[in-house]
Formats: sequence, C-alpha cells, structure tokens
Amino acid sequence: MIKKLAVSSFLTLTYATQSFASGDEHAPMHHDAGHAESSGGLPQLDPSSFTGQTFWLIIFFVIVYLIFSRKSLPDISRTVENRAERIKNDLDSADRLKNEVTSVQDTYEESLKKAREESSLLFQKIEDDLKVKSEDNTKKFQDYSADKIAELEENINKARDAAMEDMSEIAVDVATDAAEKIIGVRADAKSARAVVNSLNKAA
Repeated sequence: MIKKLAVSSFLTLTYATQSFASGDEHAPMHHDAGHAESSGGLPQLDPSSFTGQTFWLIIFFVIVYLIFSRKSLPDISRTVENRAERIKNDLDSADRLKNEVTSVQDTYEESLKKAREESSLLFQKIEDDLKVKSEDNTKKFQDYSADKIAELEENINKARDAAMEDMSEIAVDVATDAAEKIIGVRADAKSARAVVNSLNKAA
C-alpha cells in the first residue's frame, strides 16, 4: 500500500513539473517584467528556480523512497505479513477448537445416550430378577406352608388318635369298675377293650 502511494506521488509530481515547464515556454513577454520585479522576493517563489527546486525535490523524494523501501517498508511489510499470518493462525486455531468442541459435545451426547440405555437395561434386569426371586420365594413359601400344614394335620391326627386311645383306656377302666360294682364281677380288661373298640368303630 505504501509503495503504491509513493509511486503515485512520484508520477503526480513528475506530471506537475512537466506541465509547469511547458507553461513557462508559452508565457507572454510581460511575465518577464514581473519576474524581474519579483526577483528581490523569496528565492523559492522565483519561477526561474522552480525547475531546480523540482529536480532536487525529486532527488530528495527518490532518496527518501529508497531509504523507506530498504528499511521501513520491509519492516512494515513484514509486520503486515506477520499480522496476517497470526490472524490466519488464530482463525485456524478457532476452527480447530470449534471442531474439538463439536467432537467433545458429540462424544458427550453419545456417552450420555449409551449411559441411559445401559441404565434402562440395568433397571429392567433388576426388575426381572426381583420378579423371578419374588415368584421363587412365593413358590417356596407356598411349598413350605403346604408341608407345614400337612405336618400339622398329621400331628393333629396323631394327637387325636392318641387322645382316642387314652379315652378308650379310660372307658375300659370305667366299664370294668362299673361292671364290678354293678354285678359284683370284675370284667376281663381285654374283653372290655374289645367292646369299647367296637363301640368306637360304630360311632
């Protein structure tokens, strides 16, 4: 940008110098009189010195341009290039970070989805296991209850049979004593037991 501006200024200055020199060649004669009258003024305003001033201005401008082109302009160009490179690197870093963030977000969402699916499967498995265990425990309890009921019924039957046997023995004793008191003869215990058993069966 600075090089283009310098070249443009140089071309403009050269064109102005040529135009001024052309104007001096076609100027009227009375201009010389005015020139003579103004020769006692400032030298830089003397039209006859414009060509020399323009020449030295061009020389000065060329020297300044060469100095800038060899020292300042390369530094400025390097600075601009470094700035552009840094901006490019920053943009690349931003794109890379954006891609990394997108990748991390996708990974997080995928992990979250997988965790939800695993949790759902785990809860379903736990529910199924509890259901199976509950059914097994219920069946075991029913079997245990049935066994206990059968055992209790058997014990009740045994107790009833034992009680009936005891009652039969008591009845035999009572019958024997009653027969002895009534008829004065003590009955045979075996015969009395047979009579009591026959009565129990009949009942």
